[in-house]
Amino acid sequence: MNPDYNVVTVEALITAYDPILVCLSILIAILSSFSAFGMVERNTSTRQSSQKIAWNLFAASVMTIGIWAMSFISMLALKPTMPVSYDVPTIILSVLPLICACSIVLWLITQQAFNYFRLLVAGLLLASAISLMHYINLATISSNTLMFHDAGLVYLASFIAVVLAIVALKIQYQAIHQSQYKFITKKHIVSAVVMGLAFSAMHYSAMTALQFIPQTPDKIIDDVAPNTLALVVTVMILLLMLPAIIIPYLLKYKQLINTVNQDAERLNAMMDTSQDALIQMNAKGDIVGWSAQAQDVFGWTSKQTVGQELANLIIPIPLRAAHKKGLEHFMATGEGPILNKIIEVEALHQDGHNLPIELTISFIKLADGFEFNALVRNISQRKQAEKALIIANEKLAFQNQEKDKRTAQLIRANQEIDKRANELTLAASVFTHALEGIVITDAENRVIDVNKKFTAITGYSREEVVGQAPIFFQTDRHPPEFYSALWQVIKSSGQWAGEILSRRKNGEKYVAGITISAVKDAVGKVSHYVALFSDITLQRYHQYQLEQMAHYDTLTKLPNRALLADRLNQTMLQCQRHHHSLAVIFMDLDGFKEVNDIYGHAIGDELLIIVSGRMSDALREVDTLARIGGDEFVAVLSDLVNAEDYKMALERLLRAASEPITVGDVVLNVSVSIGVTLYPQDDADADILIRHADQAMYMAKKAGKNCYHLFDSALDNAVNLKQENISHISSALNKHEFVLYYQPKVNMSTGEVVGVEALIRWQHPVRGLVPPLDFLPLIENHTMSLDIGEWVIDTALSQISQWQSIGITLPISVNISAYQLQQTDFVERLATLLAAHSDVSAHLLELEILETSAFSDINYIIATMKSCIGLGVQFALDDFGTGYSSLTYLRRLPANLIKIDQTFIRDMLTDADDLAIVLAVVSLAKAFQLEVIAEGVETVEHGTALLQLGCNKAQGYGIARPMPASDIPTWLSSWQPYPAWLP
Repeated sequence: MNPDYNVVTVEALITAYDPILVCLSILIAILSSFSAFGMVERNTSTRQSSQKIAWNLFAASVMTIGIWAMSFISMLALKPTMPVSYDVPTIILSVLPLICACSIVLWLITQQAFNYFRLLVAGLLLASAISLMHYINLATISSNTLMFHDAGLVYLASFIAVVLAIVALKIQYQAIHQSQYKFITKKHIVSAVVMGLAFSAMHYSAMTALQFIPQTPDKIIDDVAPNTLALVVTVMILLLMLPAIIIPYLLKYKQLINTVNQDAERLNAMMDTSQDALIQMNAKGDIVGWSAQAQDVFGWTSKQTVGQELANLIIPIPLRAAHKKGLEHFMATGEGPILNKIIEVEALHQDGHNLPIELTISFIKLADGFEFNALVRNISQRKQAEKALIIANEKLAFQNQEKDKRTAQLIRANQEIDKRANELTLAASVFTHALEGIVITDAENRVIDVNKKFTAITGYSREEVVGQAPIFFQTDRHPPEFYSALWQVIKSSGQWAGEILSRRKNGEKYVAGITISAVKDAVGKVSHYVALFSDITLQRYHQYQLEQMAHYDTLTKLPNRALLADRLNQTMLQCQRHHHSLAVIFMDLDGFKEVNDIYGHAIGDELLIIVSGRMSDALREVDTLARIGGDEFVAVLSDLVNAEDYKMALERLLRAASEPITVGDVVLNVSVSIGVTLYPQDDADADILIRHADQAMYMAKKAGKNCYHLFDSALDNAVNLKQENISHISSALNKHEFVLYYQPKVNMSTGEVVGVEALIRWQHPVRGLVPPLDFLPLIENHTMSLDIGEWVIDTALSQISQWQSIGITLPISVNISAYQLQQTDFVERLATLLAAHSDVSAHLLELEILETSAFSDINYIIATMKSCIGLGVQFALDDFGTGYSSLTYLRRLPANLIKIDQTFIRDMLTDADDLAIVLAVVSLAKAFQLEVIAEGVETVEHGTALLQLGCNKAQGYGIARPMPASDIPTWLSSWQPYPAWLP
């Protein structure tokens, strides 16, 4: 370098940058990055290698063009003081290393194995390629200067490019591989902006590193019109990038639409293949969903029903008022008596007739309100089956009566045979052509004649049975005692009617409805026996089918709820007669819902069949196992001589349910939670026994599942009594029966009133003023205590405001329970209350917490207290010294005041131990720089002793009793400290 030359920086030779071109260059860099990242994301959405390569090259080309355009336009943005020209072909060739680098980097961020090392390599590679292109472009500049670079600034520019490129690539990698699909995310935009800034920052930082040596001005440089060239380049680049921006996001949008359509089709398929009809209703009572099965049940199509009010379509007119009232009740309280229960109710068909349905209603909370789902099953066939069963029984009874009548007629006809020989032919015709099989035996029970119908039913010919005893009626089904009892009835009453399981000649069994009558002669001696019978096998089969449909679960073949109720009532009567016990066992499968959700209802049904079979095998034949719905079962153990006999059965049931179950290739594991109640120890009716067992089952669920819990009637009574008391307290809160009394707190040495403590009272309409110890323990750790606590704080803040309006400014301390303090939304709700009383300064509210409250979760309590202090409120430790005081906790808790419990103050004048405790607490407060106040000061001597110990603040009956808010102004005007307390 010639020392005579003047070295100058680029700023000295450039009058300014064109701001429009600078902004344009940065915008192009950002848009190209956004387009490239959008296209490379398509790389992860396709499986074909050729498409992956195409998207990668397309993205790399777009990013390269954008970077090149940014660099080229930024050079055109220079406004130099001397002529400058550019070697455009060389500038164009500078993109070759950059496009290779972009292809590799964009390929890397689409890989699952993209780690921090690869991230660093990608950042270095991309920054190096950008730097190389930049310096190639600088080399194409022709001017009357020699260019040099400041090494420090060059390294700084490269470092900036590397850091920003790594940040942008990291953000984009996370955006590409996020688990939830989104159309355009904040990470997409941020990564594009950061990458565009990386390109721009590197370029403009590197430009500041340039140094120039002016040469002789006689060298003429042809100048290129930069604005025109920039405009041409910009338009061409934007036209190239426009499809690159639009195409990936059009494809994204199409993918999103396809996903939504697939989800909708999948949901519709599930609804259409369900056994039950699904009806969905919004909070206004309008139908928003109507499955194909609903159309089968009610006749209305989805197009006719959606948007219509449900009550006007399918609810009979007499029930619509109850429906409307129930909906209003739910919207007001969030409760409904029929929610999540299976009920039977009448519904209205499109053609106007009523039909019986089985209904289960549930609700879901949406962002804009509630939606109700109703599963409906048409039980018309079941009801018809039940009705048919009743008719069949009546018909059978009628048939038996008719048989009795025909038997009497035949007996009279046989008697007339001896008297009227001329009627023998007619009687023989009746005998031969009767619709029932007829067997006539002599007095020794030997067959003397049978008719044709007998042969048709039994397969035996007349010749095969005449002279034989009628053993063809007998099977192993009936023991010898049965036949002995049968003949005993005939001998005593002359007739027996009933059913016998008999056998045909070919061995086939059938059910015979038979009537056997004794025929006596003129002197009253039995001369013959006549049996009339018919084959009622088909009738009994149909009756059995009807009974199965009415009394048994179709899936597991176990008794249903109706048969369970009948058997339970019968078993209870047996227990009363034999003075035995029975156990009602309520069982609910643990994990069944997850099986249904994961593997589907078909697998769930197979599981129920297998488990019910295992549990049936675990019980005795005299016991009853019923399925009452879903995965709920009830067992009745009868004839328990000892009340403890049920425990072995429970252990067998637990083992039966918890053994692994294989359905196809799937191995399932469930367990059962069991609730038990014993009768007559639990002296209730059948429905209440089942409810008590259900309650005990929920206790087993809470205890960890896969166990059993015995119903405790005493505990149930206590729970019911507690619920009743809580209900009274809730009603009292709604009726504004609670009031706050205030007890002043003073500085004994100065006489200053430093605040009041709010104490709740119940102004009971019958019992009068009820102290807090009579009702607050009843709501401890109950949500009702949160409502009471919030009411106390709100009332105290209102009282502060009222006093301020008459010129009285008094802090109020409020007691809060540990349960209230530990609520996750306590700080938020406190802030809401403070905001509602914006005229009240938060430092006038002091929250008193029991010392023991802080020990349940010290870290959480401290965090909550600090958040409340941030709102401006103060904290005090109440009843200090009564718990397990810890210096560590005292040091960490952000309270500013300690209250000495009145139990120590009361006897401190006569009990040295209490006096020592008071002195210790005062000393601790001073050591930790905390204020201290004593409660329970009842005499002047108490106050004097406390002042001598260094405790100046106190409250108690010796100062003032708790009083209504209206009495505070009067008390303040009349309050005078005891002279003995003053200095």
